[in-house]
Amino acid sequence: MAVGIVLLFNIIRYFYYHQYLALPFNWTFFILTAIFLSIAWWGGKQFDKAKYLSERDPLTGTYNRRIVEQYFYNAAKICDIKKQSLGVIMLDLNKFKEVNDEYGHHKGDELLVQVAAALNKFVGKHDLVARWGGDEFVVLVDNMKEKSADDYVTELQRAITLESVENFPNVEASVGYAIYPQHGKSFQKLIQEADAYMYQDKKDK
Repeated sequence: MAVGIVLLFNIIRYFYYHQYLALPFNWTFFILTAIFLSIAWWGGKQFDKAKYLSERDPLTGTYNRRIVEQYFYNAAKICDIKKQSLGVIMLDLNKFKEVNDEYGHHKGDELLVQVAAALNKFVGKHDLVARWGGDEFVVLVDNMKEKSADDYVTELQRAITLESVENFPNVEASVGYAIYPQHGKSFQKLIQEADAYMYQDKKDK
C-alpha cells in the first residue's frame, strides 16, 4: 500500500511538473522515485512485521489471545445479522507435561507447532485458531450448529491425534465447546462454558 501511494504521487508529480508546467524533464526524477519507493517499501515491511508480531503467537504462528476476542465480537455481530451461530472451542493437550518431562521443552514446543498446524489444516477458511496460553488453544467456528457440534469435536480430536501420532503417539486433546448465542452472548461467558466442558472431558479420560 505504501509503495502504491508513493508510485501514484510520483506519477502525479511527473504530469504536474513536466506536462502541466512544461518544465524540462531531468533524469534525476528516476533516482528520486527509486529512493522514495525504497523508503516506502522498507517502511511498509516494518509496519507489516510489527502488525504480525502484535497479532500472532511467536511460537505457533496462530493468533494470540487479544486478537481472538476482537474477532469474536466482529463475528458475533455478523451472526446476529445473518441469524447464524458461532462456535467457541477450548482445547487442552493431555499429557503435555509428560512430553516436556520426558523429551524436553524443545520437543514440547515442537508438539505445539504440530497441533497448531493440524488445527489450521482442519478448520474452515472463515474460522480462527488462536493459542490461548500454555498448551491451550481456542478455535472460533463459523456457523457451528449445536446438533453437529459433538461430531465436529470428535473429528477435530482425531485430526490432532493423527497429525501428532508419528512423533508423539500418546498425545490426545480434551475439547470443550460453547455456541453463541445459545450458550451465552459474552465472550467471557462462552469461554467459561467451553472451559468447564473441556475439563469435564479431561476428567472423563
